Amino acid sequence: MTAPGDIDANQQGSIIVHKHKQQTPQGNPGTGQIENPAPRGDAIAGVEFKIQKLNLDLTKNTDWMTLATLTPDDAKNRVAGFETTQTTDPNGEARFDNLDIGAYLVTETQAPDNVVKKAAPFIVTVPHPNGNNTWNYNVHVYPKNTVSAKPTKTLDDTNAIKLGDSVTWTITQVLPELPQGETFTEVSFTDQLQEGLEYVAPTTAQVDGMEVNVTVTATGNGNRTLAGQLDNPANLRGGETVTFKITTKINKPGKIVNTAKVKIETSDGGGTTQQTPTDPGGGPGGAPTLIYGYFDIQKYVTGTMIAISGATFEFYKSTDCTGNKVDFGESLVTVDTGKLVSAIPVKAGKYSIKEVTGSFLLVFYVLFSPFS
Repeated sequence: MTAPGDIDANQQGSIIVHKHKQQTPQGNPGTGQIENPAPRGDAIAGVEFKIQKLNLDLTKNTDWMTLATLTPDDAKNRVAGFETTQTTDPNGEARFDNLDIGAYLVTETQAPDNVVKKAAPFIVTVPHPNGNNTWNYNVHVYPKNTVSAKPTKTLDDTNAIKLGDSVTWTITQVLPELPQGETFTEVSFTDQLQEGLEYVAPTTAQVDGMEVNVTVTATGNGNRTLAGQLDNPANLRGGETVTFKITTKINKPGKIVNTAKVKIETSDGGGTTQQTPTDPGGGPGGAPTLIYGYFDIQKYVTGTMIAISGATFEFYKSTDCTGNKVDFGESLVTVDTGKLVSAIPVKAGKYSIKEVTGSFLLVFYVLFSPFS
């Protein structure tokens, strides 16, 4: 059996912190040895840990007896002055080397935004008893974090062409795994709609494809400040996918980039707020971007600059003047300038125009342009 008198007080040791995402409820206590196979869960970089040496002598039986009942909170009153910090690397590892023999309070001090809950402070001894009449001077510890995936936001603008048409923005959040006995107390979103969008109630929510109740408020200038939260968060489970679907109308041309924030809180005091990607039009995983430009028509006598008025046109969603004709609520008729009364805003894309009073056919792109 290991005994305090067997500790080599002149030897130095280390504490190696391995930081990984909480995948399932807490497992068995650590042994101080490196785990084989490696722990499940993605490694977490950028987590800062602080260690503080306690005023305990590990060569004395009485101090080991004190350690047996010492809580991390009580240990704060036994800090002996030595303190240092390390941050986990891309492998989720932070090393504290060249440590004197002693007991250390380990505290997670900073973590990335996606960490819902930091690991609780804990005490580590250098050396750690192996349980086979030997001591381990290089102690491996595996505190877990509850980590949340970053939320995403997507846009469905399939049926939008002109001003007044509706589009749907979907916020998606995969819930993190929680330790056993812990529950969610809040899953909510905030969305500051850009000028040019008009909110259309109601917002809907689903959990793994099943509709659930959500409470949403729309405030601020033009009711574009949205805030919503699920009504019964305690019923949620880690790994489930929550979606919020927000419908808006387009009432102003321009480039519209829409992002949102999702907040998660748990019954044990954990919490995080993360933003959906902000890179406009950044492809998969980027911020959904909607662009509305303008189109106009110029009708002239062939080979001259003589404007033709009274030419009537039809606008089609297709590129061959078939299928869905777009109704702008007014006739596309040229005036004395050979142009329309005013340029008409539409979503950037590829369309076709047919002259009703002739056989003219035009296939064209509408890109963003600031003129009106």
